[in-house]
Amino acid sequence: MRKILFALCLCAVAYAAEPTDLDTLFRGKEYKPVLSASLRDSSKNEAVPKAAAKASKSDGYYMLQFESVADFDAAQRRRAQLSASTGYSIQVVFDAPFYKLRGGGWGSKKAAEDKARELSAYNITAFVVKVK
Repeated sequence: MRKILFALCLCAVAYAAEPTDLDTLFRGKEYKPVLSASLRDSSKNEAVPKAAAKASKSDGYYMLQFESVADFDAAQRRRAQLSASTGYSIQVVFDAPFYKLRGGGWGSKKAAEDKARELSAYNITAFVVKVK
């Protein structure tokens, strides 16, 4: 019995050497995963011809739409929260009967989708909207 208890203590000491993500949450620190610059596979992008890549760069203007809220005051409060958490200046666009919260701006849909996917890792839901 003592040998088993000693082995369990050794295992506990070995695993306690490095703090885990759960330990940082218990200490009150926010967990932010480290994300790469792009979530797309770079090997796929190399196979695209240069002429096709140039054509896909300027296919419109895309923004991320985070929410649509019916109340103006609630939209302003949520705009401040989203601006603080994403770092974007969030626009409140009135499209009857809702106030739509939009931010960012990209020239290609793929870049906007990459950013929406990256923000989903932080539990921020957004979808891509073509503005122009």
